[in-house]
Amino acid sequence: MLSHIPPGVDVVCYSNGQDYVKGMRHALLQAKAGRVVMVVDCTYLLNLRHLHDRDRAWEFPYPDNTTDVFSFNDIRRYKTNARKTTTATRVAVVTYGNGVVTSIKACQALGKRAGLGEDLDLDVIDCPYLSGVPDGLKEALKGYDNVVFADICKEGPGSNVFSSMIVALQGQGLPPNWTFVGAPRTYNPLGSTVTFLNERAIKNAVMRLIPKKKM
Repeated sequence: MLSHIPPGVDVVCYSNGQDYVKGMRHALLQAKAGRVVMVVDCTYLLNLRHLHDRDRAWEFPYPDNTTDVFSFNDIRRYKTNARKTTTATRVAVVTYGNGVVTSIKACQALGKRAGLGEDLDLDVIDCPYLSGVPDGLKEALKGYDNVVFADICKEGPGSNVFSSMIVALQGQGLPPNWTFVGAPRTYNPLGSTVTFLNERAIKNAVMRLIPKKKM
C-alpha cells in the first residue's frame, strides 16, 4: 500500500520485465541528474510467465538497445477485445503493477460475454509513473468515453495513489463518466492473494459505466 508519496520522489511500478528494464534505464539517468526515484515491485509478477494456462503471454523480449527507455511520461496500452461495432462503448481501464494482468483478464472475459463483447471496446492502460499524471495518460484518455481507475492499493482515504491523480485529471480533460475500484480495505494474509484487486471487482466497475440497455 502506498499511502503517501513524498514531494520530490518519483515512484514507478512496472508490470512486465521489458518495461522494467527500460524504466530502470530512465530511472538511473534521472538519479544521476539529481532526482530521487523509487521503484516498487509487485512480488506476484516476479516469476509470472502466463496469463491463461501455459500461453507464455507475459513473456517479453529483452530490450537490447540501451538507448531504449521508458520515461515517466510513457504509458503502455493493451487491446483486449477485437470484436466491436462502430457504435461500441469505449472503455479504458487505467492501472499499474499486477493490476495490469488482472485488468487484462477481466476485460478479456467481458469481451467474450455473449451479447456484450460486441458492444465494448476495452483497453487496459498501464501507467507505471505514480507521482503525477504522465503526459501519455492525458493524451490517451482523450480517446475514451469511459474510464475505470483500478488501483492495486486499498480502497479508502489515504490508502491509494490514484485518488490524487483523478483530482488532477479532472481539470485536464478526464471524461465525465469514470469510476474507481481498489483492493479490499483489509490486511493481506501472508502468502495469499485473496485480498488483492480482483477480476470481479474490475468487471463490476466496467459494467457500472455501461448504459443500462447494454447490460
